[in-house]
Amino acid sequence: MHDPVNNSEFCRALGRAILALGVSAALVTLLLLLLAPALHPELEPHVDSRGVEPVWISGSDFRPVVFGDGGVEGSTAIIRKLAAATPEEHAVLVHQRRFQSDVFPFLRYHIEGHNPALRVMLFWQRADTPGKNHFAVLNASGESTRTHSLLGHEEWKGTITELAVGFFGDLRGGPVKFHGVTLTPYGHRTLLQAVWSEWTAFALWDQRSINAYRSVTDTALAHPVPVVAAWLGGALLILVLLQQVVYRDMRPGTRWLSLAIACGLCWAALDALWMQQLLRQNQETRFLFTGKSLHEKKLADWDSEHYRAVQPIKDAIANDSTGTQRTAILYAQDQAALAQRMRFHLLPDVRVEHARRLSEGYVKHADRKYDYVVLLSAPGRDPRSEPIFRAAGDRQRLKHWRVMSVQGPVVLFATNRARSGGAS
Repeated sequence: MHDPVNNSEFCRALGRAILALGVSAALVTLLLLLLAPALHPELEPHVDSRGVEPVWISGSDFRPVVFGDGGVEGSTAIIRKLAAATPEEHAVLVHQRRFQSDVFPFLRYHIEGHNPALRVMLFWQRADTPGKNHFAVLNASGESTRTHSLLGHEEWKGTITELAVGFFGDLRGGPVKFHGVTLTPYGHRTLLQAVWSEWTAFALWDQRSINAYRSVTDTALAHPVPVVAAWLGGALLILVLLQQVVYRDMRPGTRWLSLAIACGLCWAALDALWMQQLLRQNQETRFLFTGKSLHEKKLADWDSEHYRAVQPIKDAIANDSTGTQRTAILYAQDQAALAQRMRFHLLPDVRVEHARRLSEGYVKHADRKYDYVVLLSAPGRDPRSEPIFRAAGDRQRLKHWRVMSVQGPVVLFATNRARSGGAS
């Protein structure tokens, strides 16, 4: 039997593992920086901009064009209230500046009070498309400065003539302090800052999170799992070489201890990235739902606008004199998940027999088979304006359908079948 590993042997094994991981981290980082232009061809045109000085634009340099309430404190723009608007309250600040986008592929920004209910977007206009806004969504920053890569946005090209920052959603009672943005050229430090910002950016769970947790977007400069795998692989290789060359007289009982510790530390590092997202999601969930009734929780949920439309639909169908109940949900664009949620909210008062994506000609089918049609679209968009209804036959039938309820992006129709007493 092997002698048990004592504390001093464990500490030496831990030290060897940390040393190997440190050397491997340096090598992986160097390799990432060297291979970045090859892994991301969109980086190649920006490599020559490394000698350019960053351009700082303070919050006070932005001019408010849509605003509720706020002001300026030193070089910081303060937003205390968003302007009332549909579909959501917002504020927009604009700065006129002319520069070449290929010189500045990164944007650093500092926004205090950027909570998960507040969506912050960067808008820009180009000289070749005057008056047309292009945009990018900035990740939630909380209190820290973050770096956003604009390389994944095809519209970030040519001569930029105007920058704007838009705030949409809910301030949650506290002010937002917009300290400013920095237009940043390509650089190794900036690249690493952008990667770290992508890894630690917080995104709320949605209906897809039950099946998969992506941790970073598909356009991320580097994904944490393969990077950590390369980090661990390098560390294990270094440890094996050390055992073969330097520590050949190592006791058999401790030969694999450093390898096991390195694996555990890498697993802990990767798990820590996931845990910080989980803890932030837990904090957000408590903020939204703690101490509320079931009705209040549903009003605070991600599909609250569609939930509000449920009761008028139930009342309209219950009070209809025809007494028929055959109901279908037609959903436009990419709204399959919301259609199923609407079906859940309507039960058991309204029996929804079918939920189907809207397609040309299906209005004719629904007119023959169903008494009521719940038509839904994305929040803030009237589903009756969907391009699919440009078909002449569909427009003609919709003209004769009776609108029984309109609630945001949800419209309830009584079809010709219902009006004729349920005859086919």
